[in-house]
Amino acid sequence: MGYNKVPKDKVTVQMDKFIRMEANGATRQEKLKEVFGLDENSDKKAIHCADQKMCRWRQHPMYDTVWKDEVRKQDYSDFILARQVLRKSMKNEKDGWLAMQAAVNTVNSSGKKIYGADENTVTVQIQGMPDIGSPDDDV
Repeated sequence: MGYNKVPKDKVTVQMDKFIRMEANGATRQEKLKEVFGLDENSDKKAIHCADQKMCRWRQHPMYDTVWKDEVRKQDYSDFILARQVLRKSMKNEKDGWLAMQAAVNTVNSSGKKIYGADENTVTVQIQGMPDIGSPDDDV
């Protein structure tokens, strides 16, 4: 008998919470407490089982999708904060050069993610070339 397997195209509420906590940089202890209701005084076997479950969840095909979704949400928040700093700096308030540079960098990187800027790929098309193959025989 084993554990209940989660379908490869879905995540449970518990898994979703765990993955989002990982994307936000939660510690192991925080994840054990919030996701599994365990603390350092809990049964060692229960903690081990929770660690094993977290390890399996990291291998789940939907892990990256949920993780990227959470990070994208953070990008939206960062973008809003960066624009606020940028607006203050544009009004000549003395916020400092570092704050301005941080805002510009965040706006540039988050803007590409949020607004879907063009990818950094180049497409080359060659036209007017003869068909590939052996040349026609003139015999």
